Amino acid sequence: MKIHAYIINLQHATKRWEHMRNNLESLGIPYTRIEAVYGDQLADPVEGYNEHKYNVLTGKVTNKREIGCYFSHMKAMEEFLKSDQPYALILEDDVTLPKEIEQLLASAIQHGKHWEMIRLTSSRNSTFLPFARLSENHELAYNLRVLKNTGAYFVNRHAARCCTTKMLPMCLPYDVALDRDWDYGFKTACIAPLPVKLEAEFPGQIPRAKRIYFYRATTFHLFHLLTWFERRFHRYRYLRDARTRRR
Repeated sequence: MKIHAYIINLQHATKRWEHMRNNLESLGIPYTRIEAVYGDQLADPVEGYNEHKYNVLTGKVTNKREIGCYFSHMKAMEEFLKSDQPYALILEDDVTLPKEIEQLLASAIQHGKHWEMIRLTSSRNSTFLPFARLSENHELAYNLRVLKNTGAYFVNRHAARCCTTKMLPMCLPYDVALDRDWDYGFKTACIAPLPVKLEAEFPGQIPRAKRIYFYRATTFHLFHLLTWFERRFHRYRYLRDARTRRR
């Protein structure tokens, strides 16, 4: 099965687009460019964004570029759902795919009853619970630590529908929201080690937001402590289910 990629790219980010186009064409992967939502141009109040809940849960003030990132991924999902394709590879424009990406994803599809989304990259290390061998060097696994960054992931139609119908209004950064997949009715796995490289030559486009210190010291920590326990509960539940259904 030939995979199709959806690349999120701002109009003025021409070097990033050239990089992605060259990478995908060298691998023979068909693609669609998704015009990213430029957060700086969003008017207040931003429809589809819950500012108070965002402040309370993140301990940060509004960052419109973060909103733009979130809405851009929703836009990519909606475009995928207009097609008749069973899966989509969603990409930001600062990653490099390995030569074996199609083979890895084809192998992962053979275990599709154990996931609806596969995360492929992160800007920090994680701990994994492997449950299926994909290649000599890679396994299908569940993450025990939050995966920061949403540069690349593989998604089926069920997860895409859950994201577009249940993840709005926005109240968390997109990577934090995806980490709480159980809230939205889909199951996330990973390929470990994470196979997609983040390109250091492209600086981040989302600046660091100012902190709200009262929320940062109270609700932010309580929320992330709760997420830590919930993540472990659900990931081990996923693992038990995968092992049971494999017998």
